Amino acid sequence: MRVGRPRSEAAKKAILQAIIQLLEETSYSDLTIESIANVAGVGKATIYRWWTHKTFLVLDAFLLTVETNLKFHENTTFRENFRQHLNTLSAMLNSSLGRTIVSLVAESGADSELANKFTSEYLKPRREQSRKLLQAAIDNGEIQPSINLDIVLDMFYGPVYFRILIYKKDVDSTYIDSLIEQVMKGITSMN
Repeated sequence: MRVGRPRSEAAKKAILQAIIQLLEETSYSDLTIESIANVAGVGKATIYRWWTHKTFLVLDAFLLTVETNLKFHENTTFRENFRQHLNTLSAMLNSSLGRTIVSLVAESGADSELANKFTSEYLKPRREQSRKLLQAAIDNGEIQPSINLDIVLDMFYGPVYFRILIYKKDVDSTYIDSLIEQVMKGITSMN
């Protein structure tokens, strides 16, 4: 039997939206539970009841954004799907929220709770969707059947993360177009 008030999805969403808003205005280090509560219109106790630390608040805000925006589209070529997907991903990672979560995960230990949650709730599901898209392209004869799907996925996504995390540069649509073109040269069928 559950004790206490049930979670309010409206309050939860308001809290996550407050984080997104506040990270556009301030840095992660200046982000406080009090400021989040004020913007969301909830008490601090509500936040602490659901999250143990602000890093997990930021991750959940990121996951909410991903769930809303980062999708593949039916009836679109795999090339155009990857172009749209990478452009959307880049815009998300170029945002304050995206840069914050990438930095937090990079700074956490490989087996940290944050890294594990990021991997299980963000990376693995998106990678599986991407893998299915590549497999469908193989089945349709659009790309070489001998490719290593994991390496090709790294070729598509690795440069985006590298450029943002290591070079600290924005990734724009021109870069994505060039990236897609270069990867496609190596994986398209030789007919």
